[in-house]
Amino acid sequence: MSFFNIEVIIQIILVLFIFYFSIKKEKLTLGGGYSALFIGTVISFAGYEYMIILFSFFISSIKATDIHKKIKFEKLGKTYSKESKRTAYQVLCKGLYPSLICLIIYFLNSGKLLLLDVFETELDFIKFLYGSYIGFFCSANADTWASELGINSSNDPILLINFNKVPKGINGAVSVYGTICSILGGLFITFMTVLSCFLRYNINLMKYDINDIIKVFLKVFLIGGFIGFIGSLIDSFLGEIMQVSYYDINKKCIVDRGDYEKMIKNKENYIKVYGTDVLNNSQINLITGIITSIFSGILFTYIL
Repeated sequence: MSFFNIEVIIQIILVLFIFYFSIKKEKLTLGGGYSALFIGTVISFAGYEYMIILFSFFISSIKATDIHKKIKFEKLGKTYSKESKRTAYQVLCKGLYPSLICLIIYFLNSGKLLLLDVFETELDFIKFLYGSYIGFFCSANADTWASELGINSSNDPILLINFNKVPKGINGAVSVYGTICSILGGLFITFMTVLSCFLRYNINLMKYDINDIIKVFLKVFLIGGFIGFIGSLIDSFLGEIMQVSYYDINKKCIVDRGDYEKMIKNKENYIKVYGTDVLNNSQINLITGIITSIFSGILFTYIL
């Protein structure tokens, strides 16, 4: 069996695993599961590395959400229980844009495009597309790690606009701990990119100069951390000015956006902490992902 056929089998297994696990463990609604199945299938067209990146994001996001689950539930209350099961809308906000990139790569490149192919090509647009795809998931994973793990910081976060301290869980609030988590989240995605590339080319790496390979891998790895950091700042800034946050004084937790009727009935129990009700969390994630994706593509074009 050729290595290419093995890759195809691995990709099929990964796509089906994401679908089955998401439904079985109630991470996604049924609609969310089918949306993930569609996105995974489209992304698999572009190649083995792209599926590894998607799968790495999927697994690390689940693990990040599960870590200190009891602590997070106590901090966010009802909001946590709702957000733990993602809908089709949320999945599509995370996956449609990178899926589009993969389709463009597939048709423009007449098939698969992997990291060392990008290293050898002189076509800037190809480098841009590859970097955009990686950058999108670096940003998405950074945001997930920062929001899911950052709440466990020992210090209260601050708002970027006025540097005021606010309760944990406020949209757009940042902490040193959460920022470090976002950087590590971006680094994790590029680490998995480099690892998957190395495993695929472990036989053929000798045809490349080892110094060139190390430089490429190191650049890609560091770009992930930088994009994770930039993405977290953009996401935080948008969250502060375009997403509203309400705080339950009695439960000491953030109340989700859709709980307006309860807020009206119990005005004395709720306060508006910050923000304007313009965008929801999924929309902010999508906008942040696109901005950082474009920025990452530019970095790949001129640095790689």
